[in-house]
Amino acid sequence: MIAPLLSVRDLSVAFAQEGRQSMAVDHISFDIAKGETVALVGESGCGKSVSALSVLKLLPYPAASHPSGKILFQGADLLAADEKALRRVRGNKITMIFQEPMTSLNPLHTIEQQIVEVLTLHQGLGDRQAKARTLELLNEVGIREPEKRLDAYPHQLSGGQRQRVMIAMA
Repeated sequence: MIAPLLSVRDLSVAFAQEGRQSMAVDHISFDIAKGETVALVGESGCGKSVSALSVLKLLPYPAASHPSGKILFQGADLLAADEKALRRVRGNKITMIFQEPMTSLNPLHTIEQQIVEVLTLHQGLGDRQAKARTLELLNEVGIREPEKRLDAYPHQLSGGQRQRVMIAMA
């Protein structure tokens, strides 16, 4: 059997507040194989988002903690990884597309600025290459006339278009 690409084992997540700990996730385990799609399904407030945010250590640490568990990506434990190692993984090898893009897109920057930043940071592209790749990505995700959208700010796009921009950035 081939080892999973991502393996979450016995993960617990707690939040400290006013000297007490509240358990948000209690011993969840799952594996994701290369090319596989997995959905975390459950009622509102059951820990789906907290579990997903734990994978990239995007929780509000130190208020958040992991009393138990491991998150193994390509054999390395992400919970034990330092910030430098996590930066090499975030957005480059593991990406998260958030449900509400208006909370993730910066309202002060154009779509072009935001996608170009991701491409230069994670793929090392120069400005010209990044702009050309931005147009390709917007086209691939179904944004019509992408060259006209480059100078748009998030509030100037529909919800569906903003979601597509997030997918292009991923």
